[in-house]
Parts: sequence; C-alpha cells; structure tokens
Amino acid sequence: MKFIRYPNIKQQHKPSVVTIGNFDGVHVGHQALINKVVELASVKGLTSVVVSMQPLASQYFLGKHKVEILTPFKCKYKLIKTLKVDMFCVLNFNKSFSELSAEEFIEKILFNGVNAKHIIIGDDFRFGKDRVGDYNYLKEYCKSSGVMVDSINTVVRNTNRVSSSLVRESLSLNQFDLVKSYLGRRYSIAGRVRKGQQLGRTLNFPTININLANKVIVLEGIFCVKVAFSNGETHLGAASIGSRPTVNGTTKILEVHILDFNKQVYGQNVEVFFYHKIRNEVKFDSLDELKRHINDDVIKTRQYFENNINNNGALREQ
Repeated sequence: MKFIRYPNIKQQHKPSVVTIGNFDGVHVGHQALINKVVELASVKGLTSVVVSMQPLASQYFLGKHKVEILTPFKCKYKLIKTLKVDMFCVLNFNKSFSELSAEEFIEKILFNGVNAKHIIIGDDFRFGKDRVGDYNYLKEYCKSSGVMVDSINTVVRNTNRVSSSLVRESLSLNQFDLVKSYLGRRYSIAGRVRKGQQLGRTLNFPTININLANKVIVLEGIFCVKVAFSNGETHLGAASIGSRPTVNGTTKILEVHILDFNKQVYGQNVEVFFYHKIRNEVKFDSLDELKRHINDDVIKTRQYFENNINNNGALREQ
C-alpha cells in the first residue's frame, strides 16, 4: 500500500476509486465501505484510495488529549493495509486545511490530488469548512465532471447501526463481545513494554507495563485479557487500567500480570486483547489490602478463562 500525505501530495496520474472518512476503529461498517472501493477499483482497472485525516477534526478542535479514539494512527494504517488498498492518503488537519471550503476540498484533494473518477462515502460523512459538504453536495458537484458518487448502506449488528460512537459507548459499558461484533475483531491496546516502578514484583504479582503514549482510553478497572507478543506467542493475564490511587498515582497506565509467566520483556511490542471486566479500580487503605485483592483478581481471571476454554484447549470466542 502506497502512503502519501497532503499537502505534500503529488498529482496521482492513474484514475482512482476513492473513499473518505475518519475510519476510527476501522469497524465492520468501514470495512464494508473500503472493500467496496477495492472491489470496484479492481473491476474498473483503477487505483483504490482511502483518504483520512491526522489528527481527526475532533482532535484538532478539542485537543488530542481530550478525545478518545479507538485506533491510534499506526493501528489504523495496519488495519487499512490488510484490506488490500492501493493507496492511503492522509490529510494534515491544521488551520489552513480546516478553512478549506467544500468546493476547495473536492477540487484540491479529490480531483487534483488523487484523480478521483468514482467516489464512495458513508451516508454520514461531512467535509469542508463548517461541515457544509455531504453526500448530496458531493454528488451534485461532481455531475459536470463525470465523476460518479455513491454511498453505501449502513451496516447493522444486533439491530444497531455500527458506528465509532456505538463502539465507544459499548466499550464504556464493558460489552466486549458486542464490541467484537462491531469491530470484526476483539478490542485491543497495543504498545511497547516499558520499565515501571516494579511495585507488582514486590507484591509477588509482577506486571508488564505498556506505555499508553497519552492515548485517551475509556476503559478503567481490572480485566481478563490475552497478551500477544510480536513473535506470535500468547498468554492469558489480569490487566489493570487506571492511575493506581492506592500508591498515589496520577497517570493512567496499563499493567498486566501474565499468568504463569516470568520473562524479561522490556522493549518488546505487545497487543492486549480484552475479554471481561472483573471490577472497578479502588483505592485501598494499605498495600496488604491491595495484595489481597490482586490475588482475588488473579483467581477470578483463572476461573474466567477456565470456563471459556473449549474441548481442544483453545480459548472460546463468542
């Protein structure tokens, strides 16, 4: 997949089939839209192009550290790449870009930038200053240029229209199996293992600490998780997301106690998959009380996974 960035974009000479959107989460609705673009481009002998923004408009206007996103940019890139897209065009959302009119957006980005000959968008996508542009505006504007414009039907799961907002809401309610049906995969957080305060080790429950890199994450509490290392190795564990109030912590971090595991893994990249919430984060009166609850969390984690192992010894996925 070729990667290009606006405003450093050069004229894409080969005509293309294009879709535009935030694609936060790259959920099943996004996947259906992108798959349609790839399929149509293949049939017509054109280039398939996905256009997105970095930062997202909401992050630009509200601030990066105030907006919870489902997929950080690197994760979004990898997910879109798996869908066999020819080109990923990322627009630098800044002051000058935010002031582009809907007409300028079409001319500069879609026509002169990626040479769009067929555009497919979701029915809720808006573009241009003050969000003036929508499907009807785009379709009408493109008529005189002979550029086709289509929208795609909404994807529905469990009677709900799948959207990034719906995924975030379901995550906030810890409905991980429902989230899996919306994403088409289990929700996960990826990051690099860093050295922490090693408090868990002193409590006889060593943890790996994953740098959240200022990610705004809706989850908080204690969870049953699966940890996947970059070499393909996977392990089960109990994870904590929170500020660790018992030891007067202030920064939200992700810690995982991996069951029956005692290896040095600092610097390695891992992905943590979420299955079940055990409890909320609580400030305890002492480290001894904290240790007792961690022990209870580990017992409950073992019980959860034991109850969800199939006859072949593999983890059962709902």
